[in-house]
Amino acid sequence: MKKNVSIARALKEKNRIAGRLRQALEEVGKENSQDVRIPRGVDVLEMYEQAKQLRARLLATKRAIAEANHAIVGKILELDEVKAQIAFLNGLNVKEGRFVTTRYSETIETEVTAVIQKAQVLKEVEALQKQADALQDELDNFNATTFVEIEVD
Repeated sequence: MKKNVSIARALKEKNRIAGRLRQALEEVGKENSQDVRIPRGVDVLEMYEQAKQLRARLLATKRAIAEANHAIVGKILELDEVKAQIAFLNGLNVKEGRFVTTRYSETIETEVTAVIQKAQVLKEVEALQKQADALQDELDNFNATTFVEIEVD
């Protein structure tokens, strides 16, 4: 049955359908070819048909969400890039100082400096996180107030 739901609800439905599809395909893969003396736990052909129906439903749901999102696709892409930059900065080596290591009874002393220092990374991450939060709030509001027609159980 088709129903008009918010994008937020449609996203939850998409994830639910994707989970059911994954389970159905796992069952088909597990039960398809086995020893003739062992009874199958499911009707493989029926399960495969169910998986094909779920795939079609998942595609229709994704399509409806994508079409509705055309108005904010720029915000979605911007949020992805902001998150990628935060991940990069959080993983950036900002180690500085003198370090002594011992390898094969040889002592090695190194001194390292970072061009982009920890304080700068923290400041940039904080600013980017505020930007990400604002973008996410916009997307959440859009998802709660924009409706699509999809099939729901």
